[in-house]
Amino acid sequence: MVNVQRIKNYYDQFWSYNKIKEQEESDLREYEEEVMNYVLKYLKKYFYDLKNKKLLEIGPGKGHDVVQFAKSGAMVTAIDISKNSLELSKKCARKHNLLKNIKLIQMDAHDMKFRNEQFDIIFIKTTLMHLNYPKVIKECKRVLKKKGLLISIEPIDENILIKLYRFFFSQFKETKPRYLRYKDLIIISKNFRKSDIKVFYLFSFISLVFKNNKRIYGITLKILKKIEDLILKIFPTMEKNAWLSVSIHIK
Repeated sequence: MVNVQRIKNYYDQFWSYNKIKEQEESDLREYEEEVMNYVLKYLKKYFYDLKNKKLLEIGPGKGHDVVQFAKSGAMVTAIDISKNSLELSKKCARKHNLLKNIKLIQMDAHDMKFRNEQFDIIFIKTTLMHLNYPKVIKECKRVLKKKGLLISIEPIDENILIKLYRFFFSQFKETKPRYLRYKDLIIISKNFRKSDIKVFYLFSFISLVFKNNKRIYGITLKILKKIEDLILKIFPTMEKNAWLSVSIHIK
């Protein structure tokens, strides 16, 4: 069972101001950016542009993606149970003069106070692992417009290297996350008219061991990515062993 209060307390601390530098210097930012670029290209192809599209983000972190969507013309609403996350998102929006385009609301995603079919897009990044995902997905489907998009970026639970990393080093152990398995992504897709699931990174993240040498890191990452792309092309069933997934569902 999901302990919402425990998660709230953890993220109020996680997004406290003295933690921001640590988040900015994360080794994983480059990987997250590649995944976000894929999402933005998909949105552009599907909608052409986001002007006046109503977009809901669940779990905005410190507001980077909220601002990115608002800059693209979307009318953004972001919800989080963490007050500190919302404060950081507000600060980020103010910095970019976008507060008038963004609504920030403290709210539990398991019980959203929105009317039916209110949003064109719902965006969730590395958040479902902390929630009762079937209940949240049901709520997302309720507030999503017909032909609207639900986009979720989630780590998958089946990569042995990532499992070892989480066991020894994960900063999220305190919240006892329930990482989604590939079969969970398939189960979620059955709630929608059409779904696309794309995965990223089988083992190319190993290049992080060379992070202090940018030249070696860059070369190693490029080589490993080409190898894993080839493996996924030849053995598509290996998808379930990837690290990150992007699921895009059409209602």
